[in-house]
Amino acid sequence: MFSFSKKIITVCVLLVLILVVTFWLGRSHDVEQATYQAERQVTQLNNYIDTELARFSAIPQLLTYNSLMIDFVDAQPQHYNAINNYLADIQQASGASDIFVLNTQGEVIASSNWQADYTFLGSNFAFRPYFKRAFAGEKVAYFALGMRSKERGIYFSQAVYRDNKAIGVVVLKVNVSKFEDDRELLNTSKGSHFFLQLADEVIAMSDMQTWRLNSFTELDITMRRDIKSRRAYLDHQPLYIKQFQFSNEGIKHLKIDKKLYVMSQRPLRYFNATMNVLVDITKVNSAQLPRLFWVFIICSLVIIISYILLTRFAGYKKLVYSRHSLELEVLERTQALEKVQTALVQSAKLATIGQLSAGINHEINQPLSAINTYLASAKRLLAKGNTSALGESLVVIEGLVDRVHQIVGQLKHFSKPSKMQLRPYPLAGLVNNALMISSAQLKQDNVQVEPPQFDETVVVWVDSLKFEQVLVNLITNASQAMNGAIIRNLSFQLECFEERVKLSILDTGSGIEQHAFGNLFEPFYSTKSSKGLGLGLSISKQIIDSFNGCLSAHNRVEGGAEFIISLSNRQENKDD
Repeated sequence: MFSFSKKIITVCVLLVLILVVTFWLGRSHDVEQATYQAERQVTQLNNYIDTELARFSAIPQLLTYNSLMIDFVDAQPQHYNAINNYLADIQQASGASDIFVLNTQGEVIASSNWQADYTFLGSNFAFRPYFKRAFAGEKVAYFALGMRSKERGIYFSQAVYRDNKAIGVVVLKVNVSKFEDDRELLNTSKGSHFFLQLADEVIAMSDMQTWRLNSFTELDITMRRDIKSRRAYLDHQPLYIKQFQFSNEGIKHLKIDKKLYVMSQRPLRYFNATMNVLVDITKVNSAQLPRLFWVFIICSLVIIISYILLTRFAGYKKLVYSRHSLELEVLERTQALEKVQTALVQSAKLATIGQLSAGINHEINQPLSAINTYLASAKRLLAKGNTSALGESLVVIEGLVDRVHQIVGQLKHFSKPSKMQLRPYPLAGLVNNALMISSAQLKQDNVQVEPPQFDETVVVWVDSLKFEQVLVNLITNASQAMNGAIIRNLSFQLECFEERVKLSILDTGSGIEQHAFGNLFEPFYSTKSSKGLGLGLSISKQIIDSFNGCLSAHNRVEGGAEFIISLSNRQENKDD
């Protein structure tokens, strides 16, 4: 009787321990799931916002290189509707709030909202840090409240230069409410909240309206004076939101208004701020009750059945031994499979490294092998005293060394930035340089190139590096467009007129879709779904336009696309 009671007590204690362990394991699992949800959402938020900010930050940079914009800022005419309309078109196409241009005194001389009642024209924003810092040479991303709209926004600004001297500043503003309103893109759920915290601890953006422009940190007098002096929030002073923070097993917890959250943080790449996502775990303890109920039922049944089995079947130990042996065998096979998988992964890594090194090895291996052969021949000629043949071998070796230098040096030369300098250059040399730079891409895509047979006397008035940039862009685009094509040929055609030269670049790819012709050379329009911002052809057209040339495209009747560059073969008089 005493032994039976002792067993009952032991079983009850064991059941209580199982329920306690189940409660803590279940709670830990739910907290980990909430933390994973917070990390996943903060990653999605950062990727979405970083992508949008990168797109917006590229617009001021594009505008500062626009020759029309540089001429306008330098001359500063009183009325120039063309620039205002140009800014308005970019503002509407990009989804920005406003785009405006400041002169050296910080006065707005052009604005996308020039026709609105609240136009910025004539306003002075010299006190704004985004003007001062951009004028000093920085690329600025700055958060502030609008002077007139009182709307929160991120300002991207960059200086406009002429002859390495800042002559103005281009500013783009995007309202942060754009990101708050689109919950589907942000992929947040009902049990979570997010907020973007600036470097001064102020919340710039959040799905909770009461958190916006306030802080989870008690700001001291020094911080408040700094905020007031910058006037980033105008006359608004951030309020302190009462909360309690602590960490448990490396997971950050935040308690606000009797609600408990787990928090995940990640800094933005294109803006000095930190994105935070909170997932509600207030009811995590009560959520364990159904789990405890079913664990109690299952454990009770297991204990009853186990007791019956233990008392009725003498072969229970044999069954346990067999089960243990099976588990060991499964474990051994699992470890063997893991070793095979590790070996396969290592083989894949080595194959990838081999592919990466093959491109460079292929480019310079042939001239190096030829140098080695001629050096061996030169030794024999030297031993025989045949100085004439020795001199010829040394000339060949010198040419091969120049070839290696040319392969490396051309890419180095091509990467150097330069100022615009229009001079006459032989067209054949420019095309050959571009083909050399693009050779790796052409070989990778298995494209056959028909070498251009151009007369060396054909010249064009261009900036050589910028023109090579255009040629490389068009050649690599054509090479990528022929992926999947059976015939992959790249060819060139040349037509010379009295004062113009027309160069055609032809491929045998799938051609350009009809709906893309209208937007092909517009900024941020791309026919590639996952690569680039869509600026390559737009910048290429601007470069050709700066040469007083023309860049166009159409589909060939026999299949493929044809890009046509029309350029002048003489120096044009600016007074013409």
